[in-house]
Amino acid sequence: MRKKFFFLLILCACQTAPAPKSTAAPASGSADAARYSPLAVGNSWTYAIAGVDKRETIAIVGQDGSWFIDDHRGRLRYESDGVRDADRYLLRSPLTAGAKWSAVENLVVQRFEVMSLDSSLVTQAGTFTHCAVVRNEQPLAKGKFITEWTWAPGVGLAQIVTSTLDEQGKQQQQTRLQLVAYHLK
Repeated sequence: MRKKFFFLLILCACQTAPAPKSTAAPASGSADAARYSPLAVGNSWTYAIAGVDKRETIAIVGQDGSWFIDDHRGRLRYESDGVRDADRYLLRSPLTAGAKWSAVENLVVQRFEVMSLDSSLVTQAGTFTHCAVVRNEQPLAKGKFITEWTWAPGVGLAQIVTSTLDEQGKQQQQTRLQLVAYHLK
C-alpha cells in the first residue's frame, strides 16, 4: 500500500496545475481544464499527509517539449481534450458535473467522473471555492480502490483522498493529503 500511496502522490501532485501562467499556452479545447491545473516551471505544491507527521512538496522543474516535468519524475501537459499525465487524462474538457471518461493502465480500467464543479475546501493553504472534484475508481479483487481529487481553480490539486470500497459497500479511507502551501510563477 505504501508503494501505491507514493505513486498516487507523485501522480496527483505532478498533475496539479490550473491556469494560463504557463510558458506553453493550453490547447484551445483544454482551457477550462487548464483553469484547474497551472503548469509552469517553478510552480510547487506542499501537502500534509493526514495521520503522519510528514509533508511532501512537488515542484515543476523543467519542460520537455509540451511536457512539464516535476521533481518526482512526473509528466503533465495540456492537450486539446484536457490535462493529462503520461497515461491518462486527469481533467477532461469540457468539464461538467457528471462528465465521465475512462483509461486503461497496466490492464486495469480506470473510470473517472466529475462529481462537482462547485465544492469548497478549507486547508492550511487557504479556503478554496468552485473546486472540481474528480473521482477515479479502479477494480480490486474484492471491491474498488477510489481516489478523489479536489482541484482548486487557479491553484491546482488541493486535496487527494483514497479509500477502498468493499463488496458490501463499506468505504474505508486509506490516505488524505491536503495542500498546506503553494507557489505559482
